[in-house]
Amino acid sequence: MKKTANYLPLVILGIMLLNACAREESSDVNQDKIHTAYELFYNANEDKTYARATFKFSNALGTNLKLTSPSEVTFNGDVLTFKDALAYYEKEYAGPISTGTFKWVDTDGNEFENTISLKSINYPTPLDTISRSAAYELFWVGDSLIDNEKVVLTVNGVLEGDAQIFTQDNVNAKSIILALNQLQALGQGNGTLWMDRYFTPALSEKTSAGGLITGRYRPINKSVYLD
Repeated sequence: MKKTANYLPLVILGIMLLNACAREESSDVNQDKIHTAYELFYNANEDKTYARATFKFSNALGTNLKLTSPSEVTFNGDVLTFKDALAYYEKEYAGPISTGTFKWVDTDGNEFENTISLKSINYPTPLDTISRSAAYELFWVGDSLIDNEKVVLTVNGVLEGDAQIFTQDNVNAKSIILALNQLQALGQGNGTLWMDRYFTPALSEKTSAGGLITGRYRPINKSVYLD
């Protein structure tokens, strides 16, 4: 049974790759039925910012689309490059970029502009040990949450597959509570925290198929001892 479980992630990965490979040219579909997803993601572990755009037919689960010239997508005027393996458009930047505008021009010449921003977040200092004997409240360094924001904290322990996910999305919140039962599911020993702050406002300009836009900030992962 354990052997089968070990193969499961590989099967899921294979399905994801097959889905990514299935794609159509954007000129083959009604331009008003193209679903758009944009993301501005700063990862402090790499000190890099990624501007990404994904196009699908009809909805978020639809067929991946590759833009047909003269259709293109830019971020702050820079053209994004199609990444064939995962079927999205991307441009990398050195260092943090806190705001910018995505612009997509469809094959009919219609233009859609959407601006996104992201806010920094970090771990408190010092943070060396987290006790597993009681719930723990982590107060982050950074602004409190506003509408359409959330913080997701993942704690990875020493045991295989024991990672626990904690989420905070209450307006004005400035902390996240690590519940006792989830902490107790983690083994004692060295652990790693990674945290993402998301901002997902409504799109300003979109097709009838809709879409989403996300700003995401990830501070440098934190090593802690789970006592």
